[in-house]
Amino acid sequence: MTIKIRMRGKSKGGIAEVKALIKHPMESGVRMNKKTGKPYPAKYIDMVEVSVNGTKAVDAQWSGAVSANPYMAVKVKANAGDEVSVNLTDNTGDKGSSSIKLK
Repeated sequence: MTIKIRMRGKSKGGIAEVKALIKHPMESGVRMNKKTGKPYPAKYIDMVEVSVNGTKAVDAQWSGAVSANPYMAVKVKANAGDEVSVNLTDNTGDKGSSSIKLK
């Protein structure tokens, strides 16, 4: 499964705010299935990387404590026309990536 990411970004004065909406179930592995009595398997994003023109700007580790379909906003040093990319990996090895040119 590929992780889907929708992004927007805008630069002002050399600082860009990048927003991303990520479609992912973010299942912690603790919640129980009422029908079977067994826990749902853990499936959560555990690595988030934001790059500007190929240079890593943000490197974060997430856990199952983040809600389903998370929204992320970060500020990075970047100018209009720069390319910002977000790369994600979850605990099962699924990956997702998206990039935009800043306005």
